[in-house]
Amino acid sequence: MKRAWASIPSHESPNSAANHSRHQPELDGIRGIAILAVLLSHTILSLGVFPIKHPHTTAGGLLVYVLVPGWGGVDLFFALSGFLITGILLRARTKATYFRSFYARRVLRIFPIYYLTLAVSLLAGILWPTFGVHLPATNLERISFFLYLQNWPIFWQGWLGLTSIWGGVFWSLAVEEQFYLIWPTLVRFCTLRFMLGICIVGFLFGAPLRWWLIEHLTGASLGLVQFPVSRLDGLFIGAGIALYREIRGRIVSLAAAKMALTAGALMILYIAALHREELSTTGVRMGTFGITAFALFGGGLIAASQHHLPRLSRLLTLRPLIFAGKYSYGMYVYHLFVYLGFQTLAHHLWPATEGEISFIPALLYTAATIAVSAAIAMLSFHFVEEPFLRMKRFFPSPSAPTTSE
Repeated sequence: MKRAWASIPSHESPNSAANHSRHQPELDGIRGIAILAVLLSHTILSLGVFPIKHPHTTAGGLLVYVLVPGWGGVDLFFALSGFLITGILLRARTKATYFRSFYARRVLRIFPIYYLTLAVSLLAGILWPTFGVHLPATNLERISFFLYLQNWPIFWQGWLGLTSIWGGVFWSLAVEEQFYLIWPTLVRFCTLRFMLGICIVGFLFGAPLRWWLIEHLTGASLGLVQFPVSRLDGLFIGAGIALYREIRGRIVSLAAAKMALTAGALMILYIAALHREELSTTGVRMGTFGITAFALFGGGLIAASQHHLPRLSRLLTLRPLIFAGKYSYGMYVYHLFVYLGFQTLAHHLWPATEGEISFIPALLYTAATIAVSAAIAMLSFHFVEEPFLRMKRFFPSPSAPTTSE
């Protein structure tokens, strides 16, 4: 749904109630950073555009080590989701239409293009068997996607996780939908301090839980980072920021936001300095406290954005970030299908390279795949999603800090 890009007047305190209910374009910018990070990472990591294990050039190697960790943008999405959704739930928790409004609005936002993509790709797999090999191998696994259960190991082929084109992105949607099956009930009936305690304990136990999963179940595999309870750090830190504001009547301090950003950055720098190979793989450290680091960075950035610092606000409201943030959901849903098309083209154009191309063509390839993903997402938003989003007016929600979605 369209909203004006309003900025908060400088004479208003960042703690004021008015600020909590206005549209905050900075949040769109954070969403834009998250989606661009994920798309850049998937271009390189999933499709092998750059040689990953033995970079042919220094520039190519640097791009691999800088951009591949962009998969952590998913944790930024989780933190933003936890912050926004918990804020909405807190403002509606005494309303008679609390559950009906929340779930109806959620369905109208998430379901249409998700199920459209599943249905169209299933049909395409039937018509073009060469595409069908990229879909889940068994009917049981395919059904799990329609039920948002695809990230449960019972539907996997062993503990390696989801490797189909659906699994590459849709596992994260399952994490959120499962979380929001439970979270609204807790927010409705539990005390705020108890909820904040859940967030703190859940966040602190995230990395140790993943370490246990590595040792006893998944190993350092893709399955580790797709497991239902292994990526809750971001959701908890985002929800915790919203709960803190509700309990204390003020936003998280700028000093705390800086501490979170610094801690997250230092953890990633430690991995980069001493375990560089994990920047391009799913290793023990990136799979445990690396995810915690991304969640901390996301939480710190969200908390800092609430202070409307001039330089940070100018950065987060750059038009490319606002644009990417507005269409981020469609870009996320569609991009691997776009990438598959470009990957097939690359194999035809550079067959001897087995998908690896030189530096400059790779940059052009990356820009083209992101641009096409954005164009499809924009068309989808205006012609498929907006008619459903307009139906949200039948299910009003209390005002809360919002993005353009």
